[in-house]
Amino acid sequence: MKCVVGVDLERRSTSVIELLGRLKLDIDETVLLHATEPMQLALPYSAYGMFVETDEIYSTLREAGEGVLADAHREATRLDLHPKSELTEGFPTRTLIDTAVRVDASLIAVTSTVRSTIGAVFGGSVARGLAISGTQSILVAREDALPDEPLRVVFATDQSPYCAECVKLLVKFAPKGISHATLLTVHERAKHEGHLSFIHHRDTHTALDEAQANLTTRGCEIAHWLTEHGIPTDSKVVSGHVEEMIHKEMKETQADLLIVGSHGHGFIDRVMVGSSSLHQVICERYPVLLLRPSHKC
Repeated sequence: MKCVVGVDLERRSTSVIELLGRLKLDIDETVLLHATEPMQLALPYSAYGMFVETDEIYSTLREAGEGVLADAHREATRLDLHPKSELTEGFPTRTLIDTAVRVDASLIAVTSTVRSTIGAVFGGSVARGLAISGTQSILVAREDALPDEPLRVVFATDQSPYCAECVKLLVKFAPKGISHATLLTVHERAKHEGHLSFIHHRDTHTALDEAQANLTTRGCEIAHWLTEHGIPTDSKVVSGHVEEMIHKEMKETQADLLIVGSHGHGFIDRVMVGSSSLHQVICERYPVLLLRPSHKC
């Protein structure tokens, strides 16, 4: 598989390069990409030009980009990520997606700071843009350093056919750096009870108990399959609100990474209605691997 990594002038990309190295995915090539953004001057050029020429600004920014790419290349080489560097011009989100399409990459990796829900919706972060517009899987690291030990992960699933494809995709990525995974299924029992009440189900509680039992059985089967394919996994089914239960499980297990799937229902659905996957990418403090099995690897 191929991966594209966004490299920024602040060198925050060091975090995601380190996370990639520790995941030990089956990566054949890592494209380290830095994009020099188009200048948007608040003053007219004639006024701004009194202080510095536009060409000089671009030259300085490109030199800085070459410097951070060189540092990122050394680190990626040390971690056996098979890197090659590219310096381009454009807006980061668009250039990352376009480059991933051009090189046929299955994964885009970036480091992102945590934003409030309102700030994330209207602020236009790169990670948010990738979650909304990209078709590739996305790895989002945070700036906080991870403990120097094998990675523990939580894989949140609703056990839908789509999430079954996400499970298969994770195995294709072949992460050798995961020491243990918890397969977390959140049964939104209260919401489902409300839905069943509208259709006057004759025995709502029995139906919900059977559903939870089925989820437990299926979760154990998926966990066993993942274990057989090299990712030691156990299964857990809980009742509650999805985002709250994921946050609780990440804290209780002290997991280093959350893995989730993303259908990609379109811009309006994700911004106005919201999705759990998008929330995890932009609002939580832990790293997130967003799987999209629609893109081949």
